[in-house]
Amino acid sequence: MSLTKKIIFGLLAFGFTGLAVVLLVGLNVEERPKITVAGNAQNGATLLQTAGCYACHTQAESANGVYAGGAALVSPFGNFYAPNITSSKQHGIGDWDIVTFERALRQGVNPNGQSYYPAFPFMSYRSLTDQDVADLFAALQQVEAVEKDHRDHEVGFPFNIRLGLKPWRWLFSTVKPLKIDQTTSVGRGRYLVDAVAHCGECHTPRNSLGAPIPPYLGGADLNGDWAPPITARAFEQMEWTKDDLVYFLEDGMLPDGDFIGSSMVEVIEHGTSNMPFEDREAIADYLFSLVQR
Repeated sequence: MSLTKKIIFGLLAFGFTGLAVVLLVGLNVEERPKITVAGNAQNGATLLQTAGCYACHTQAESANGVYAGGAALVSPFGNFYAPNITSSKQHGIGDWDIVTFERALRQGVNPNGQSYYPAFPFMSYRSLTDQDVADLFAALQQVEAVEKDHRDHEVGFPFNIRLGLKPWRWLFSTVKPLKIDQTTSVGRGRYLVDAVAHCGECHTPRNSLGAPIPPYLGGADLNGDWAPPITARAFEQMEWTKDDLVYFLEDGMLPDGDFIGSSMVEVIEHGTSNMPFEDREAIADYLFSLVQR
């Protein structure tokens, strides 16, 4: 065998060995100290809106019930359906404890130890504070139980094999939280954009395997629905001011007096419009400080 063939076979063997190791080892989760702070259900109810939980887990114009499962999230890999997160013990999360909830929310791991598909934004939620996690859990415990099973994802081969999520997470995912100082308006805005509202999930481009790639918040094609760049330079080019953005996040009105359409309507109606004015202002401060990263 020639030296070239030996090198090729050696690289292939190394690659398959590495893949086998990744498939056999556990998910890249980070055991955190158990959350001990008491949850505030009232604050959690607001967070359920601003974090997109209502928008994704409640199917509009349906008798399914609030938080009983959402409409399809259409992607190049298939259709994903948000599950029932009501207090139902059989079909929802009524029998979960705070540890199970935290692992699902911030680490993307279900009660069976399997990874959630990254259609669920756990890579953004990884930076949620303990208090916000506790508040969300307290609010969901008070949601009326809906005895309805979740709808299975419609994902074709090979993406329907969850084992393949292990190498994906190994290559692209991290569960280490961002260290975000919320004592300033810009810092608070960063926390809301990067963690709570997970804006980067839609406004950041992705590669052919669905992993986010630079430029962060640089705009992305969502199956024909364009999510524009939302950096300082982009707003400058559109001649938007901070005030324009603050009021847009409240009612969806564009600077020219028209109103936004597409999926952003739901984000505003069930998300950013429920934020306190100071939080919308903080988002504007952060995004206008963000040149590119």
